[in-house]
Amino acid sequence: MDKLLFKRILIAVLLILIISYLAYLITDSNFAKTVDTEEAVNTSVNNVIYTDCFVVRDEKYITNQSDGVLSYSVNNGDDVSVGQTIADVFNNENDAIYRQQIKTINSQINSLRELSETFYKDSVSLDTVDAQINSNIYSVLTDVNSGEYMTAKKTCNNLLLSICNRQMITGEAKDFSSKISQLKSKKNDLEKNCSESIGNISSDKAGYFISSPDGYEKTFNYNKVDKIRLEDLKNIKKKSIPNNVIGKVVTNPEWYIVCEISADDAIALTKLHNNKISIYVKMPSLTTEKIPATIYSINQGSKRKSAVLVLLCDFMNSYLSTARNEKLEITTLSYEGIKVAKRAIHEDVVNKTVKDKNGNKITKEKQVQGVYVLHGSELQFKEISIIYSSSDYVLCDPSTENTALFTGETLELYDQVVVKGDNLYDGKVIR
Repeated sequence: MDKLLFKRILIAVLLILIISYLAYLITDSNFAKTVDTEEAVNTSVNNVIYTDCFVVRDEKYITNQSDGVLSYSVNNGDDVSVGQTIADVFNNENDAIYRQQIKTINSQINSLRELSETFYKDSVSLDTVDAQINSNIYSVLTDVNSGEYMTAKKTCNNLLLSICNRQMITGEAKDFSSKISQLKSKKNDLEKNCSESIGNISSDKAGYFISSPDGYEKTFNYNKVDKIRLEDLKNIKKKSIPNNVIGKVVTNPEWYIVCEISADDAIALTKLHNNKISIYVKMPSLTTEKIPATIYSINQGSKRKSAVLVLLCDFMNSYLSTARNEKLEITTLSYEGIKVAKRAIHEDVVNKTVKDKNGNKITKEKQVQGVYVLHGSELQFKEISIIYSSSDYVLCDPSTENTALFTGETLELYDQVVVKGDNLYDGKVIR
């Protein structure tokens, strides 16, 4: 073969290889083989402070000067008025027990009478009553599991009434006259074997009632809680309760939670206090409910030392009415948004079309943070607005009304966010 011809063929082959390789690079850059994605989901994050607390209330003792056995006529946490009977006094324990049973029977009779008198078969569907029964069963189980036994007792009564209502609808019971007769007979037997009360005890204050004083009622001055120091909180002592005290009335619906917090937490809570931001707390050993609270004061000797936090509350139930020394969870800030791994965040240039003051359309550009989302086989860049950041992920505001967004469009729930891939850009096609 002619050397010149061979040289020309070799050069042609090399050119073909170079062109093919360049074409491959261009094609490969536009068609990625694969990317790893994660689904965008909604997540909430709470900043929580864990500490021990002491509850301060405006409490007044109720005393009893008479002899006999007491039967309380109100429950813990019940509102009482001035002059209202708190307890009846009986000669002996049997009389007190029987009178309490009679009171329960009277309540059952009244409920059955009311159900019989107001029942209209066509006014309530069977599905509605079944739903009430299921709801009451769930509530009873929840209350018992949470240790909220007084509420569970009341819910049990509602459950029984719902079951009775179902019997009326299905025709299993036309009325409850026979049941009412049985209850009346039981009531008469109890009345024959017990005497009337020999007296009663009434409240000289209005407020909510608590039957069990604990000796901490006079530990701190209710009107000077903002003066409590850290050493005061660490040296709380119980005081003896007079023998004639049979309960107490909390005369002010507002009460205080006092606790120790770290110097760092004091700084964070001071910012919330200055901005008048409300928080909520939990006492998990008493109830699962969230307790709304307002920061009343933060007493701190030095910015580098722990502080005394005083929270003001006005929410009350039968379980919180007996709270004193409790474990406390303080939720200072809550964030909710779309969770995105930090490794998925990129910066890219986006543009939008707007009108100038003369009504002419112009295009503006800006470099923003965002993520690449896989739509079908194509990547789309979406701007994000970060509202919370941790070491490995962020929460993004899903609202398109967010003024921080340049384009007015952002990440949506269930988008497939790219967390791994090479040479990513808007419009790139994925094989």
